[in-house]
Amino acid sequence: MNTKHSSDCQMSFGRKDPNCPRCQELFSGAAPRAGWQKAYFSKKAADDAQRHAAIKAHFAPGGKHALGLCGPVCTAFDW
Repeated sequence: MNTKHSSDCQMSFGRKDPNCPRCQELFSGAAPRAGWQKAYFSKKAADDAQRHAAIKAHFAPGGKHALGLCGPVCTAFDW
């Protein structure tokens, strides 16, 4: 487990504070913590795949679009 930055850590814009225990770990080669990006992009990829599958099913032969079930003007997936 990584140490948290101390409340008096003077790190700013990536410049590490040599007096902070966490910054000292980073100086020694410790890996930075994973941020929110990993969860965001994995969820985004899953959502995009699900949307792509829904569009493919809608426009497939025998799908809602081919059967005319989406109305006189198809507005499926317009948001």
